[in-house]
Amino acid sequence: MMMVDYTPENLKKISGIIKRNLTYDLLPKKWFIRNASNPMFGHCHNAAGCLYKIFGHESMHMYRALDDEGIYHWWCIDKENVIIDLTSEQYTNFGRTPPYAEGQKANILGFEYRKRVMRLFNRVMNEYEDSDNYGSTLWRKE
Repeated sequence: MMMVDYTPENLKKISGIIKRNLTYDLLPKKWFIRNASNPMFGHCHNAAGCLYKIFGHESMHMYRALDDEGIYHWWCIDKENVIIDLTSEQYTNFGRTPPYAEGQKANILGFEYRKRVMRLFNRVMNEYEDSDNYGSTLWRKE
């Protein structure tokens, strides 16, 4: 189910809100130290999961692949095969290339990972609603 219409304008707006809300409390503890010097590091699952949850499987799918350090990286690809990677700076700002060529479709992880995605989702949707005075019929809190 789609929460927000997938348009270039909405993608730009939602992407900005997601990136602004990628906070330290959403990170698994194992990524705390590395995130201090690379602010997008550790947030790829949260960002991709939130984007997917907002725009839905009708518009995009989540992908993941192991990078050159053996760490999974997550992003989305829309129905036009456009890569949407809100945390690509964790690679590009350090002269590295994200592992898109090895990407495979994936789903949101469970347990604590899903809770983090939902925490981010709620923040993003609250900010999105406030910014355009949308009614609460667009989404439901979980």
